[in-house]
Amino acid sequence: MTAPSAPAVATQTAVATAALAGCASTPAASKGSRTVLQHEVYPTGYEVNVIRIVLPANTDSPHHEHPGLESGYIARGSVTISIDGQPEHVLHAGDTFETPAYAPHIVKNGSAETEIISTYITEAGKPLTKARP
Repeated sequence: MTAPSAPAVATQTAVATAALAGCASTPAASKGSRTVLQHEVYPTGYEVNVIRIVLPANTDSPHHEHPGLESGYIARGSVTISIDGQPEHVLHAGDTFETPAYAPHIVKNGSAETEIISTYITEAGKPLTKARP
């Protein structure tokens, strides 16, 4: 594997920033981190992003959606995922999940830091995350 080019790094930084945007805390704390592990754009109009997400303890995401499928793996810790219109799901290390395209949802972290590896298959050129009211 070769190191990403400067434009690829800039794109990865922009994608990671979009994934992190809007993270809220209760109470105010670090917003965590997002690291783009892979970013590929396909000629069919889709792109794939694999992102490592670290959520600090007691952190909730804002109400948001993605312009495509999110498939995730809880590497350590635990979270509660609330997808609009569905019951909440508590996920622990080793669990996987999928969030349908454009499904508004919130991720609530508990009392310990949590690490998630998420793969997003989204429409190319659209922001990875869109805040919802």
